[in-house]
Amino acid sequence: MILERFLMRGGLAAGLILSVASALNFCAVDACSEAHKYTLLGIAMPFLGIGFFIIAGILYELSIANTFVKPLFLLLMFCASGAEVAFLLIQKFRIQKWCPLCLGVAATVYFVTLVTSFEGVKNMIARVNLRGIMIMPLMRKIVTIVLVFTAGFFLAYRGMEKGDAEESVPKIFLGKQDSSVEVFIMTDWFCPACQKAEQEIERTVPALEKRAKVFFVDIAIHPETLNYTPYNLSFLTYEKSKYMELRKALLGLTKKTKEPTPDDVKGAITPLNVVYKPLSFLEATRGIKFYEAVSREFKVSATPTVVVRDTKTGKVARLVGIKEINETNMIKAVDQITQ
Repeated sequence: MILERFLMRGGLAAGLILSVASALNFCAVDACSEAHKYTLLGIAMPFLGIGFFIIAGILYELSIANTFVKPLFLLLMFCASGAEVAFLLIQKFRIQKWCPLCLGVAATVYFVTLVTSFEGVKNMIARVNLRGIMIMPLMRKIVTIVLVFTAGFFLAYRGMEKGDAEESVPKIFLGKQDSSVEVFIMTDWFCPACQKAEQEIERTVPALEKRAKVFFVDIAIHPETLNYTPYNLSFLTYEKSKYMELRKALLGLTKKTKEPTPDDVKGAITPLNVVYKPLSFLEATRGIKFYEAVSREFKVSATPTVVVRDTKTGKVARLVGIKEINETNMIKAVDQITQ
């Protein structure tokens, strides 16, 4: 009994810790970012996991003192076990990559279900030995477990959606929306080498937009870059058609101030007939987290860096520094990963 409680509490605690780590984006693997784009009934998967393990933990503690709560806890775990089958199938066939944290959560669900089922089976065998074989009550329990497991599977498989979750990050890219090719142009607003590379980048972007999604990612090598990131995110969200001109205006502003105010930005973009639309705090935070996730995923340690990736094939090409980042090499990188 003591060992069982230790294992159960340890498994539930591990599942909660893994869910919190997922919510905090501790996983830098591309599959984790993709998994975070999915929701179940409108709830992001990491937060669904946190809620589940908290509820499961409370039910388990109540079941120790109240035997009537034990069946409810068992049904919850079998429902979750069915749901995890659906989540694993989605990773395998939709995302086509494995998220380590998601696999860890699934493992804890099955571990806890196995431990609590073992105790239930042991008690059932003891009752059978005392009273003889009772087929109908046993069959009812088996059918109930199968139905709950199946319900969990179909609820998860049919309820999982990607569209709403994708809106958790603004569509901060230019170019071809349905392309599997992604170009990440990673720069720092105060990096001298980045500013030298801007001319080549500006020259190449029109060709890239016809073939790929083009992301302009702020990498804060200089902390002052973060002062420009909310404006950059706003222009990428609302002013895609004029983004390159607005980008040039922001670069000009970096020569004048490291801490631009909205009035400074409005003054810089007035000649372009654009009205600055600030993002909400939540939208700006999501954009910044996306930049941080990209930086971790590609292990960016220097700017400028350009990474080209085909999400279908998994092929990746990387260019670093002004000697490598030019129009010829960027086009060649796209050609290379799409062949």
